[in-house]
Amino acid sequence: MPSADSAPAAVARALLGSALRVRGGEHVAILAWTHSLPWASACVTEARRLGARPFLVLEDEAAFWQSVDLGPSPVRWSGPSRPMVAAIARADALVYFPGPADRPRLQALPPEKRGALRGTADDEWLTRTRRAGVRAVRCLLGYVSDPQADRWSVPVAMWRSQLIRGITEVDYGALGRDAQRVAGLLRTGRSLRLMAANGTDLSLRLRGRTPWVDDGRIDRDDRRHGRTLSTAPAGSVVVAIEEGSAAGTVVANRPSFLSSGRVAGAQWEVEGGRLRNYWYTEGATTFEAEFAAAPRGRDTVALCSVGLNPAIAPGVPQAEDEEAGAVTLAIGGNTLYGGRHRCRYLSWITVGEATVTVDGHPLADRGKIL
Repeated sequence: MPSADSAPAAVARALLGSALRVRGGEHVAILAWTHSLPWASACVTEARRLGARPFLVLEDEAAFWQSVDLGPSPVRWSGPSRPMVAAIARADALVYFPGPADRPRLQALPPEKRGALRGTADDEWLTRTRRAGVRAVRCLLGYVSDPQADRWSVPVAMWRSQLIRGITEVDYGALGRDAQRVAGLLRTGRSLRLMAANGTDLSLRLRGRTPWVDDGRIDRDDRRHGRTLSTAPAGSVVVAIEEGSAAGTVVANRPSFLSSGRVAGAQWEVEGGRLRNYWYTEGATTFEAEFAAAPRGRDTVALCSVGLNPAIAPGVPQAEDEEAGAVTLAIGGNTLYGGRHRCRYLSWITVGEATVTVDGHPLADRGKIL
C-alpha cells in the first residue's frame, strides 16, 4: 500500500489513468471540499503530467456552514452556478470528491433546510454530469471525515486506508473481466439463488434487465448505456430484479452504513417479494425510524448487487457492497437501475462470502467470483 506521503499521488494516477483514461489536451474538472484538498491537488498535478488542462473548484467547509447558519434560505444559493455548470458541460472528464465533511450535521438539519441543500451534495452534481455526458468518477475518500467516522464508530485512519487500498491495489483488467461475466449471467439468467453458511437461503427471479456495471472504467459500452459515472473504489454489478419475486431468509454478516447510522446483525424474512419480518442486533431503532417514515412500497425487495473488488476488506463504510463475492439486497425503489418500482427510499443488507447460482450455474462461492 502507498505510504501516507505517496497515497494522494497513487490515488490520482488510478482516478485519471485507470478510471478516466485522461489524454493529453483534454480538460479535466476537479470538484472538492477543503477536507479533500490533498487528493484534489494530486489530481491537478497528475492531469498536468498527462498533458491535460485541469481546473479546480473548491468548496470551503467553514464558509459553507457560515452560509447555512447566517445566510438567507439555501434555496437562493445552493447548488452549482450557471458558469460552473457551463464549465463542467464543456469538460472532457470530471473527478468529484463529495462533501461536506460534517455529514452528520447535514443530516441533523431541519428537513426543509436539508432539502434545499440537496443541490450542494451529490444529487445535483451527478445529475448535471450525466446530462452533459461527461465521463466522471466519484471518489469515496470525500466521505471520510472525523465526524462521519464517529457517527459510524469506525477508526477514521483505517477507513481511509481501506478505501485507498481498494483504489490503488486492484487489477482493473481482472475486475472488468469478472464484471462482464457476472453481468452476462444476470442479464440472461432467469433465477438467482443466494446461500450462505449462516442460514441465508433466498431465491429471486431476473427479468433480462441490463445490469449496472461499475468496474472502475468508463468505456464505449458504458457511455452507450448512459453510464458515464464510476465510483472509486469500484467493483459492483447491480441489477433490478423482478419485483414481487424474492422469497426466503437473508442473514447479514456485514454491517450496513446507512445515512441515518450503522446497522448490523440483520435478518430479513422475505415473502412474495416483500420484507415481512426483520431483526437487527445493532441499530434496530436507526433502521425502524427511517423505515417507518418511508413512503409506500418501501418493503419491496428491488435490487441485487454482487461485489467484485478483492482489495476491499469486509465491512468498509460506503463500499460494503464492493467486497468480492459479497451480495447486497436492497428494498425500496429501483427505477434508476431499469426497474419499474418507484419509491424514494433505499435500505440494504450485505452477505459476505456468499454462494450464488444463476439458473443453477455457479456465479460466486465463499468470496470468489467463479
